[in-house]
Amino acid sequence: MSGPDGSVAAPVEDLEGVEASEALAIMTQMCLIIFVFIAGYLLERKHVTFVSEAAVGLLVGVAAGGAAFAFTHKFDASAYGEWMNFSPDFFFFALLPPIIFDAGYSLDPKLFFGNFDAICTLAFLGTFVSAIIITTLVFVMGLAGACYELTFIQAGLFGSLISATDPVTTLAILGNVRADQNLYYLIFGESVLNDAVAIVMYQTLNEFQHQKFSVGSLGKAFGVFLMIFVGSCLIGAGFGLLSSLFYRFAQFRQREHYDIVEACLLVPVPVAAYMAAEGAGLSGIVSILFCGIVMARYTRQNLTKRTSENSLAFFKILARMSETFVFIYMGLSLFLGHQTFDMWGMWVMFVIAFLGMLAARVCNVLPGVALVNMRRSPESKISRRHQIFVWFSGLRGAIAFALAMKSTDDVGDEAGAVIFSVTLLIVLVTVLIFGGLTPLMLKKLDVLDKSSPYSPMAAGDSDDERPLGGKDHQSDSETKRDMSSVEMSDMRGTPESYVTSVELRSDAGSSDTPLRKFIRTASGKLSVQEIDKGLHKVFVSPQ
Repeated sequence: MSGPDGSVAAPVEDLEGVEASEALAIMTQMCLIIFVFIAGYLLERKHVTFVSEAAVGLLVGVAAGGAAFAFTHKFDASAYGEWMNFSPDFFFFALLPPIIFDAGYSLDPKLFFGNFDAICTLAFLGTFVSAIIITTLVFVMGLAGACYELTFIQAGLFGSLISATDPVTTLAILGNVRADQNLYYLIFGESVLNDAVAIVMYQTLNEFQHQKFSVGSLGKAFGVFLMIFVGSCLIGAGFGLLSSLFYRFAQFRQREHYDIVEACLLVPVPVAAYMAAEGAGLSGIVSILFCGIVMARYTRQNLTKRTSENSLAFFKILARMSETFVFIYMGLSLFLGHQTFDMWGMWVMFVIAFLGMLAARVCNVLPGVALVNMRRSPESKISRRHQIFVWFSGLRGAIAFALAMKSTDDVGDEAGAVIFSVTLLIVLVTVLIFGGLTPLMLKKLDVLDKSSPYSPMAAGDSDDERPLGGKDHQSDSETKRDMSSVEMSDMRGTPESYVTSVELRSDAGSSDTPLRKFIRTASGKLSVQEIDKGLHKVFVSPQ
């Protein structure tokens, strides 16, 4: 059957068959999500801690991927296999944004900014150290013929992506155990910023993929890195502040029956921040993270209590669904991806990279924490037990996996397939083994949060007073309180609690902290209290 231009049109039966395969693939994915949620619920009820919901998602994905592989080859259902496969674009534009935004939107600023010096040290300096060590090790061993040989830029891309301690995996594992809240936010904050740094490093090095790389290129690469990171921060914070201004002057709190409109106007803001950064050639993940942090600090104070609670629940549900999707997709890709497990050099590279990853984690955690402790008072220093657990919690997951999938297009078929295969194996080992041992390590190191039966990120999920999916930031007593007088001080915890006290009250007279000194230096005579108070006057309507 020919079309008007003489081309042969596809038979209607073929199109219907493709649509049926796509519908079957989507239905299969929905069933897998339901199964993982039910399995995770039952494991939690039975207090099974060595198998996390993330591990269940991976294993279910592996089983489903094997079945899909057999099905597509036996019945020649290529459309079904394509829809069941992992797509980097789908991950970066659909699954990752709600996860990262929820992380910023629901975080506790007391604990996050209280550990900001350690978080930035580990996320920036630590990621650079880790990437350099892994890049050098893989490149040199490849030149020596001990493993698959990569070019220096290819080794750098691999070192960058495998240095990402993934927030998706970290949140999924630590969010279901009673980790000390201060420790949780240190690891969580490091993983989110570290992930952003790793993505920007990957993007920067990829710019030099087809250029001659020299020592002089390092300065240019560093400049590109700073431009991407700072530009992304400004875009995200800008969208967050604009939303705060809008909600301040819209005065929804003085108008009844507009809560649906109020909520609908809130949802597109982080999406716009993410896409604006991506469209500008910057980092969407950095943009949406800082958009979430700014909106949590200012925009949420302008919302009605009902919309505030519902927004927390809505973004939490989106993030949870996306996390589950991610782990299932990673499992599916074991059979349906671009892996190559029949090369001896790949297996040697996996062993070298895995051992190098563990060594690099030691080399960035211990010196980094030592630098932080030099500036802290004795009672706020990070203890040795906490340092050991920070090293242990360097889980690799969806971010490294998605970048490895992207590398199959960036560096070529064979080298890309090797990088993807090594990354996939490292992700499986860290999630299944390290993730499964996390509760045991928490007990052995005695860094459990004995004061609360709930996970730190879900603090506020109790059945009595707090809304679904997050802490009630605006209780009756808090509604009348001026948010410019929020106090960030040490939370309850173990004697080794290392949260640096940071008070944002304008009348606070406490001693300086590294964060306060940094902000004062950057802003001249203004103090952090005055900056925060001024921002509240501009962006938050009076209570």
